[in-house]
Amino acid sequence: MIIVSRSRGRSFLLTILAIGLGALVFAGCGEWPQARLDTYFGQQPESGGFAVAELPQGPIHAGVWVLNDTGAPDSAPKLSETAFTDLTEHVRQQLLHAVPIKVRAVHSSDLDALPPEFDTVLRWAKNRQVNYLVLAILSSSEIEVPERFPWRGSTLGAIARGLLFGYRAENLALAELALVDVPAGRVLARVEGNAWASLDRLDPPIESNEYPVVRRNLEDPPIYPEKEADAYDVMRAVAAGDAIDQAVLHLKEAWGGS
Repeated sequence: MIIVSRSRGRSFLLTILAIGLGALVFAGCGEWPQARLDTYFGQQPESGGFAVAELPQGPIHAGVWVLNDTGAPDSAPKLSETAFTDLTEHVRQQLLHAVPIKVRAVHSSDLDALPPEFDTVLRWAKNRQVNYLVLAILSSSEIEVPERFPWRGSTLGAIARGLLFGYRAENLALAELALVDVPAGRVLARVEGNAWASLDRLDPPIESNEYPVVRRNLEDPPIYPEKEADAYDVMRAVAAGDAIDQAVLHLKEAWGGS
């Protein structure tokens, strides 16, 4: 039988609480990325985020163009090709299930290419013979700070066994969706979604079942990247995916969905 004194037990609990609160406070340390849609559209007449009266009735056929924008000065690095391909499909699937859109064509910009001009995007949609277009822009900012982690993660007694040095990174993701009337070249509605994910990693990396680990909030289980080299990309993809979900939900609300 192991007996822990009150003072020692209290100190242990406070340490656990401090680490948990540190993860929560860290989620507010970075700055959210600025909206990037106007970079492509130029200044358009303000229609508001939920231009319900102008939205078409019934299912529409639309094209979807997805961009990973890294043009802002504080932008996080671009997503990997694999992650971007998966997120492009995620955008398509979420639209199909949430709003009255039948996706007829999908395009994801070359990650190494310059951002397309709006006329280029419109011309692509016209060539696919669709009257509507959903332009999805994924962007994010990122910070990283030194941190110390329990060597056995958050399990009971982990801190008592010692702490390991490493870094905690956080990605703040923004997903912007714009519904465009292609013949008119006009934006009917634009919505945003924000989300974050964090990455705890050891430095130097050591073999561990607990690190690296990606977290999004206290309700969802942690994610353990299979490879150390993929850890940042997993964090960025998780945050972007959650931001897409929120943006599509707002678009559904704009359409009058429940």
